[in-house]
Amino acid sequence: MLVKVLTMIYSICAKLLLMRKWVFLCLLFLPFLSSAAEREIRIGLIDTFDQDFYLETFVPTIEHMQKTLKDYKVTVVELQQNNLLANVVKERPDFLVSSAGNFVTLISKLGAQQIATESRNHAYSPKEAVSSVFIVRNDRKDLQKISDLKGKVLSATEPHDFDGMLVGMGEIATRGFDPDTFFSKTLFSHYQYPDVATYVKVGAADVGILGTCQYEKLLTTGQIQPGEFRVLEARSNSEACLRSTERYPDTVFYALDTAPIEEVKAVSLSLLSMPKGEFNFEWVPASGFLKVYDLMKCLKLGPYEHLRETTVKDFILSHQKEFLLAALLLCAILVHIVRVNWLVNRRTEELKFALAVQRATERKARENRQKLDLLEKSRVISQMSSIFAHEVKQPITNLIYYASALSLLLQQLGVKDSRVEYALKQMNSQAKRTSDIVEHVRSYAKHKANRSEVFNLVEVIQRAINSINKEEIEGVKTTADLPKEAMAVGDSFEIELAVLNILKNALKAAKNSPSPQSSVSLTPHEHMWKVTVTDNGPKISEEIFSALGRPTSTSKKDGLGVGLSIVLSIIENNGGHLAFHRIEPNGIAVDLFVKKKEEKQ
Repeated sequence: MLVKVLTMIYSICAKLLLMRKWVFLCLLFLPFLSSAAEREIRIGLIDTFDQDFYLETFVPTIEHMQKTLKDYKVTVVELQQNNLLANVVKERPDFLVSSAGNFVTLISKLGAQQIATESRNHAYSPKEAVSSVFIVRNDRKDLQKISDLKGKVLSATEPHDFDGMLVGMGEIATRGFDPDTFFSKTLFSHYQYPDVATYVKVGAADVGILGTCQYEKLLTTGQIQPGEFRVLEARSNSEACLRSTERYPDTVFYALDTAPIEEVKAVSLSLLSMPKGEFNFEWVPASGFLKVYDLMKCLKLGPYEHLRETTVKDFILSHQKEFLLAALLLCAILVHIVRVNWLVNRRTEELKFALAVQRATERKARENRQKLDLLEKSRVISQMSSIFAHEVKQPITNLIYYASALSLLLQQLGVKDSRVEYALKQMNSQAKRTSDIVEHVRSYAKHKANRSEVFNLVEVIQRAINSINKEEIEGVKTTADLPKEAMAVGDSFEIELAVLNILKNALKAAKNSPSPQSSVSLTPHEHMWKVTVTDNGPKISEEIFSALGRPTSTSKKDGLGVGLSIVLSIIENNGGHLAFHRIEPNGIAVDLFVKKKEEKQ
């Protein structure tokens, strides 16, 4: 009567709660309901199974043991996979129920003896019972083989699920891939929702791993629809369920070395005496665990976990002498290399320093010679400029007076001729321009400060262009890209002379080209205006190009070397500067920078 009551309690717990944790509560409290129990049998259950195992296998097994082992108190202890060895030592079970993977692990660690292996009706045999399937969505045409899964996202039930995760990863390892890095990410359902199939269905995972017959159960219960998923590399056999992997032994019931002999005998007889046909399984003696050892070795788990950590260490320890000799030889080579490099670097630095000193001395001497030449030329030019300006100033002034007087005389005589009037105006204008040039030359020679004013740089450039003689510009295709207005600050007359000088040099250089071209453009550049004058004249040497803009430079055999020097002085005196650039394949571009008028805030 008591056994029937106990059986009803188990059944009610299993059917109402459908959760293994509650089933265990029922199991844990069950021994305290029996007053006839004398000796305790502690059965440890390693928590790596799905709910169906608890309801369909474990509960009926415990019920049968309670019926047949009336002289014993059966206590069930649930053990977590994490820190398994520590949990086993702490709880001190006599027997364990676990997957084949945990069985071979505990054999090597604690010692264990197999009593029986579960044999399910759908299995090929007890030692070839569990396997895994890889499922993908049927519309994933890019996934046809297991090798196509590399770098994809995986969904699985538990990290330590033997007939799911471990067997599936073992299949990957046997194909030459590293199971630890094969998938980019793994999502675990932990027997909750969303489950493995749902992760794949919604696209959160590319592939899912299911255990033995779980795929068929999902189809039978309607959780997935036919044609919705596809099994990768499904193996054709006479079994009831599809698989993508090799087959391994089913759940193992085994005794630890601490179990008394009488209890081992009693439990063995109880398990092997379970009636056939009453359940969809039975406990039978079985072997075939060599395949499990191979699987755990591929995954570097259980008895082969040391392969993950100590392989390199063991190799080093076994070759200590060789490594020591190699290290000494390497140190000697490194010392020699360092010493040679130090000597070479020291000698190189000494040579570099000596060469730098020599070059600096030569450069200083060359600069001093150039300064002396410049001072001499400047002195001569200054004297000549003063004399020239003094002697030319008065005749030009008289020319202006005579032109004005002639214009008045013609008016008094009533002579009106447009050509004569135009000639007189041009004579007067050019004479005044010449007078201004002479005056600026005198100022430049006497080092007087320039007059600063606000002017339109576009008008200055245009005047410079108009001042060029027709003979100078003839035959050269000249373009000008100028804005309507560009307000600048400085001496407009001096800047006009500078632009005119650069324009004439460009025209002279361009005339030596088969298709002579020159251009003038004006663009803003930060707080400056950039006037760019280009030509396509013949390519000049690097020596001549590097000398452009120097105070004493000249490209003419009979030149004084002060043309560009004066331009440079004028521009720098007005707060600007010059820059020279090569134009490929030939030609020179001169950038003349002039200060902008500051805009009021």
